[in-house]
Amino acid sequence: MKTILFTILLICQFSIFAQKVEVYYGVSGRNDVTNDCIELYDKGYYITGGFENGNGYYYNGWYIKTDVNLEMLYDKVVEHSSSTVATFASACDSTGNIYVTGFTTYPGQWPFVVKIDSCGQKQWCKILSYEDYFNWGSANDIIINSSNEIVLLTSLNSDDKIDKVHLIGLNGSGDVLWKKPYASRNDHPWIRQATGYNFTEINNEYFISGFCYYPYPNDTTHFFLRPFFIGIDSCFKEKWILPFAPLDSVYGDAYNTIAINDSVMMGIGERWLPGIDKNTILMFFSTEGETLGYKPIPTDSIAPNLIANVSKDIKRINDSLFITFSVWGSTPDGGICSEMIIDTSGKIYRKNESTYCIGGGSLIKTYDEKYVYAVTVEESKSDDDIYLYKIDENLESVPFDSTVHTYDSLCPGGIQSSTINITDCLIWTDIGEAPGPAQYYESLRWIPIKAYPNPVREGKVTLEFENTEHHQNMELRCYNNFGREIHRQKIYKGQQDTDVNVSAWGKGVYIAVIYSNGGAVGKVKFVVEGGRW
Repeated sequence: MKTILFTILLICQFSIFAQKVEVYYGVSGRNDVTNDCIELYDKGYYITGGFENGNGYYYNGWYIKTDVNLEMLYDKVVEHSSSTVATFASACDSTGNIYVTGFTTYPGQWPFVVKIDSCGQKQWCKILSYEDYFNWGSANDIIINSSNEIVLLTSLNSDDKIDKVHLIGLNGSGDVLWKKPYASRNDHPWIRQATGYNFTEINNEYFISGFCYYPYPNDTTHFFLRPFFIGIDSCFKEKWILPFAPLDSVYGDAYNTIAINDSVMMGIGERWLPGIDKNTILMFFSTEGETLGYKPIPTDSIAPNLIANVSKDIKRINDSLFITFSVWGSTPDGGICSEMIIDTSGKIYRKNESTYCIGGGSLIKTYDEKYVYAVTVEESKSDDDIYLYKIDENLESVPFDSTVHTYDSLCPGGIQSSTINITDCLIWTDIGEAPGPAQYYESLRWIPIKAYPNPVREGKVTLEFENTEHHQNMELRCYNNFGREIHRQKIYKGQQDTDVNVSAWGKGVYIAVIYSNGGAVGKVKFVVEGGRW
């Protein structure tokens, strides 16, 4: 069963008696791809993908919202009058806003991010340029962390290739808060070509999964491809880097990281073997970056005559079992999209073949403990489509859900399919002067205060505050030049200003001090020239 989109969207309807929750999306004769899938606040799914625009590898952005049965609710095509817009990853906040990232090619290739509100309308778009130091860049992943910051995992390229992996933090208004390179050759002289695929927050710390080139300890003249992990603390300080298994012949890529327990992480990826064979590999390391070992999943444990089995994503089922998104093939670069149930020893409990697919895909665990796969399938050399399907922990197809669900409840008028034109909202933002996270978070410890007019010649002074959204239990106290308190009031989280009546104060110099949890975090002096003599 295939859903084809022409000029007008035609949706293939499911019967309540359908045997399988699955659907294809695509336009006949056009290459359509999926790069990411997330679950939204209303339990619908959001597919981030694109379609070929005539430039070969590059794709225009295409976003699809579905219900729990994967039926389309609406789609959005992203356009720019003079640029390719490739979209790779998305994230959703608690109020229904969706943030999508990737890269644009106007006027150069740089990371971009767009905010789409709960009614499907664009709010802002930013191109994050770093052209004084780098030649081009792209954003590969995005999260909204526990502090409600939007954090992008980016690759930035320059001739010297010193700092390739960057994180960039923004707030919900699109302001760039901070930026920082990781796995820099300035700090790690032996590393080469560090690249991050996946960025995840686990127990208030962060992990990047990807690859790098790194030499053997006893042969620093030759660099070899390694699965690669970076550990980052809660304030975005780099804790460690881990080119995996440098004393063993583990070549390949790391695609994702999950927690086994509070102290042990498991990465999943691929190991390149002699010749052209590839195996899935489970990589274990501590939260402090210590290698703890690995387990391969050989192709002959899956099926005969396989050259490659590569797992690109993994989710936990229970305390001991995990489900993977895998690709098996008789060639190294393509194959059958598949699912496996495994444990940490690499033992396969169940496996299933789905369909021939190309490239990557997404696996998400849903609110009802099911699993949605979004992959790209090849219909012909000029016709790739997006294939979505839903299974349970036994790799069985999930029956059609006939329960009535309410979607897009934060947008009472509903959302229609349309085009998102970002030509007029891509603001060119130079991130070169953005502070590092340490400097940024240090600045949040304080509440800058401004007073105006200053001097005060009439009956009130206005005090403006910053950063109050980051503090609790705040009070404003005003003191005269002898240190006597003459005014006190409560300041609320997020409050930006207040007016203080000074008409009864004598002429002189005063100090306004703001306290948070009993400690002084900001102050300003002002002069009263009017008021009581």
